Amino acid sequence: MKKITLSIALMLCAFLASAHAVWIETALKGTKNKSQDVRVYLGEYAENQRDSVSHWFSNLKDVKLYVTAPDGKREEIAIKENGNHLAGNFTPATDGNYTLSISHTVETIYGETKIEYYATATVIVGKETPSQLSASTALAVVPAVEEAKGQGTVGLTVLRDKQPLAAAKIEAISPDGWVKEFKSNDKGEASFAPLQSGQYLLEVSANEKTPGTHNGKSYKTVAHIVTHCINVKK
Repeated sequence: MKKITLSIALMLCAFLASAHAVWIETALKGTKNKSQDVRVYLGEYAENQRDSVSHWFSNLKDVKLYVTAPDGKREEIAIKENGNHLAGNFTPATDGNYTLSISHTVETIYGETKIEYYATATVIVGKETPSQLSASTALAVVPAVEEAKGQGTVGLTVLRDKQPLAAAKIEAISPDGWVKEFKSNDKGEASFAPLQSGQYLLEVSANEKTPGTHNGKSYKTVAHIVTHCINVKK
């Protein structure tokens, strides 16, 4: 009976781990020499669920948040628990695009799967400079624009180690929980038509059947999950 109970518990943990995502929220526009607040969440964006940090599983509270300045300089941002998120801030010193990023390996193996979480966000200060999203995380989702306008479609590109990734699973999630599922083409490209204005979460996942060991535990698959928030104005 104990073995059955443990097995069920492990299956439940695996389900919860795979169903959740980590994402970064911050204002898209920043101001030079003014502190920019940043928040890191774990939960279900489509359900407006943001888990209390005290309930985050495995070692997710140990995530490290970085900011890359327009000149390529990368620094860690100190973050601390604040209810249902980790909070931090940085002060942009120059104009241009700042890239926030997280790359985190979950300590625990779930269902013979190792989980790699990535999250990115862009802050534009003054005049825009080229995006650095493609080089920020091993799996990256790069939107054509950070703030979409009008009734058109929103384009994006999925990259794995800076190379286009085909057949990646993509979800575009609206503020009210509308979810559009689609996949990238052979060039790693895809697009969707948003239904409303607000902040959308782009979530991309890709699995690799690459066996190995992590912290002394074996795994058969690596699950890569990346998120990125964009704004839509209608």
